[in-house]
Amino acid sequence: MSYSKYFKSGQKLLLTVSTAGQVSGRTDSLTAYFQDSGPDYFDLTLPYGGDEEESFPFIADMPFVIHSETFGLGLRLSARFSERRGKQAIRVTVAEDLQVFQRRSDPRVDLQAGLRYTKGRGALRTFHKQWEKNVQILQNSKDLSRLGAFPRRPINLSAGGIRFGIKGTVDITDICLVLVELGTAPPICALAEVVWVDETENEERCTAGMRFLSLLDSDRKRLEIFTRDVLKENR
Repeated sequence: MSYSKYFKSGQKLLLTVSTAGQVSGRTDSLTAYFQDSGPDYFDLTLPYGGDEEESFPFIADMPFVIHSETFGLGLRLSARFSERRGKQAIRVTVAEDLQVFQRRSDPRVDLQAGLRYTKGRGALRTFHKQWEKNVQILQNSKDLSRLGAFPRRPINLSAGGIRFGIKGTVDITDICLVLVELGTAPPICALAEVVWVDETENEERCTAGMRFLSLLDSDRKRLEIFTRDVLKENR
């Protein structure tokens, strides 16, 4: 099947690990860019940089769902990891199940919330391991008082991502480990990726919009309910 109508060189994709045969109850994703294709494969590049040991932990035949968009329409396509083609390049085998659909955005809300974050560059695997460790601690601990108070700050929040002001410089595809306190325990813990940056505030601070890469399904549900309730209250 030819996908040249829908996928162009440099097009941004989101690869989401399929839960079939994988750890359930969570979503793990990463960004890639389309470079080329053959009869049954896509060649993709990854934007994260860093050492090879920090690369995403691909395994043979790891199943993904490819998400992208074209002409305002959403694209969804199944794929499996095939091989590495270099430090930041991979090949995936694609199925013939392309879906084209009307995109729906997650509702977003502006609010003051408790927030902590750690940002980094080229350290995808390290941050992913830290996210896994944190969610286990938050889910299994009966006493979260040792976390202390979360600094409250203005954020824009949805079930799919977050926006807030950051000190210092930040670049597209930088990784952030984010904890958000919504008033009910435990706090939301997500691995997020910077997708856009507004540097108009001042030289020492910018606003970054982030997409959640790794998030527990239960936390996504909490965010969906929370944003829905906030929108109801603000009507």
